[in-house]
Amino acid sequence: MKLALAFLLLAGLLAIGVNAGNEPVCSYRNNQGETIFLKYLPLLKQGQDYVDFGADGKCVKRAVCTENFKTEVEDCAKYRVTCGNKKTFNGVFPGCCVKG
Repeated sequence: MKLALAFLLLAGLLAIGVNAGNEPVCSYRNNQGETIFLKYLPLLKQGQDYVDFGADGKCVKRAVCTENFKTEVEDCAKYRVTCGNKKTFNGVFPGCCVKG
C-alpha cells in the first residue's frame, strides 16, 4: 500500500514537471547574445518584460511578452524616463532612470 502511494506521488510530481516545461513563453536575444525567456501571466493580464542595457549601462531595448506569446521589442529612446516620472511607467523601466 505504501509503495503504491509513493509511486503515485512520484508520478504526480513528474507530471507537474513535464507540464511546467510545456508552458508557452516568449524569447528575446539580448546584446550579449543570450536568449532571455519571458512569460505572459494571464491572471494578471500582463507580460513579463526585460530591459536590455548597452555597454555604457544605458537602456537600449525593452522586450515584453504579449498575450499571444509574441515578443514586442521597443526602443528605450522612445521613452523619457527620469527619476521624477519613473513611477508612471510599468515594468522594469525604473531601471532606465536617468538623473535629469
